[in-house]
Amino acid sequence: MTLKNYLILCAAGSLLTVLILLLVPGIGEAIEGLLIAFLSTTAN
Repeated sequence: MTLKNYLILCAAGSLLTVLILLLVPGIGEAIEGLLIAFLSTTAN
C-alpha cells in the first residue's frame, strides 16, 4: 500500500466516523461511552 492510498484511507475513515457520530445518535453514544471508559481506565 502506497503512502497516498494510506492517507486517503485514513481520511475516508475519519470522515465516516465523524459523520456517524453526528448523524446516528445510538452509535455515536456507544462510541462516546467506549472512549470515555478507555480514557478513564488509562488516566492516573
